[in-house]
Amino acid sequence: MRRSILVLLATVLLGFNGCSGVVQSITVYESDPSLSKLRDLKALPQRNAIGFEWAKITDSRVRGINIYRSLEGEEKHIATISNAYATHFVDTQVKPGQSYRYTFKTLRFGKEATSGVHIKAYTLPPLQSVPFLKAYKAGEGAVKLLWNPHSNESINGYIIERSVNGDEWRYLAQVKGRIMVEYIDTFVRQGREYRYRIIAKGYDDTTSRPSQPAQIRL
Repeated sequence: MRRSILVLLATVLLGFNGCSGVVQSITVYESDPSLSKLRDLKALPQRNAIGFEWAKITDSRVRGINIYRSLEGEEKHIATISNAYATHFVDTQVKPGQSYRYTFKTLRFGKEATSGVHIKAYTLPPLQSVPFLKAYKAGEGAVKLLWNPHSNESINGYIIERSVNGDEWRYLAQVKGRIMVEYIDTFVRQGREYRYRIIAKGYDDTTSRPSQPAQIRL
């Protein structure tokens, strides 16, 4: 029997609903067409994560599961579950509004099932942007921003970005609280043009689309 060649690159703990033994690696496996496949594989997409669940593995020879993810045709090994009793997995390395294709293959002592179970999952779209933003001169050397609170109650703060004289957007500040809708920028100078935009941020670090910019010249 030929031995598999294992080159372990990294071990990464992922969100896994209480199950351990999840690693990322590059492995050359022998093919075993007799290994059974997962049954009843289901996906539960969120904005920044996709959860999976499947029926309990009844094949006593199975020792784990390999998980592959495809985006735009490129397949990548993302995890190996080394516990045959596991029935859940969460992929947190995804982005909102994307389509992903996954392949789950069972394992046994360096051998991998010849074919796996395929499933497509679509992450939820980004949150809608803050609907209103206004910038005005509050006094000498001060610009005041006001905006409407985001309607989604999962929002717990706002990221403020600024562009000076048409340059690229840069992080300026962050305010906490969904109903905190004011910020005063005191790092401004006369004779410059400033643009501001707001990005809402949720408890789970999900972010909204940027608001429409507000512009002011001092």
